[in-house]
Amino acid sequence: MITTKYLLAKYIPDLHRFEPRNIGVIVWSLLGIEARFLAEYPDRPGEVDGRSIPSFVTSASAYRQWIRYWRDAITGTAIQPLGGGDVVSSSSPDFIDVLQQTARGNFVVVDSGSVLDDISEEELPVVADQLFTQLIEVNTAEEPRNIGFDELCDSLMNRAKIKDHLNFRDRYPVRCSVRGIEEEFVFSHAIANGTIERAYQRFPIPKRKSQLQKNRDATAWMLESILRANLITSDKTIVLVDATPEQISQAEVDKSIRLLRSMSRVVNIFDESEALAEFGAAALIPAH
Repeated sequence: MITTKYLLAKYIPDLHRFEPRNIGVIVWSLLGIEARFLAEYPDRPGEVDGRSIPSFVTSASAYRQWIRYWRDAITGTAIQPLGGGDVVSSSSPDFIDVLQQTARGNFVVVDSGSVLDDISEEELPVVADQLFTQLIEVNTAEEPRNIGFDELCDSLMNRAKIKDHLNFRDRYPVRCSVRGIEEEFVFSHAIANGTIERAYQRFPIPKRKSQLQKNRDATAWMLESILRANLITSDKTIVLVDATPEQISQAEVDKSIRLLRSMSRVVNIFDESEALAEFGAAALIPAH
């Protein structure tokens, strides 16, 4: 009987909380390797559809790079262990161990079990499809990433030249003690150099009520925690939303915005003049 094993590719949104999410499956056998990854084009392995990247992924560019890396690794004939050493053939059982050792930061690969049935080479794609449906697709039913929101935000920031500021930071981590427990909150952007002059958090409005509530509660918890720790004042925190007039008229969206506005400034990027005024003023903050 030929051994068939499968590995799960996982993404960890918050390294401190360590709550990994399944984003792909790799099926390995002496007969070959099959893989499926979330947001990957079915007819173009290794290429990612940005609109389909799950909303829990915080960096679309890093996600694209890792899917490309994993795809290249499993389609090659061998893999080089990190730290040197002899290359390992993709048909060797050691290939699984070496692939797991490539894990870095938010992206990991975990050996998750074996397929008990005897699988032929022709059946490997079917097994990969089944495992992907069972272990990944069912457990990741969230709103896709709002590319329109991200692109509009980036465009307005570039026009206002806020990203040219010497102290501008993307994915800025803020650590503080919450009820005696050390927490790390990562803001979408910040102008900071020791002291936080501005902290921006992107808050796209999802269509699903449950996802909206989840995002709202997480953002409110982040804001409340750093405000209580006196790391920043509410006038220097800005929640960036993309609420259309139709969305604002919805009770749950209105409630979410009012809650966030009670502890932070809220800027609707659909109001171009308001967004440019905010980013332009921040771009003029003296660097230190």
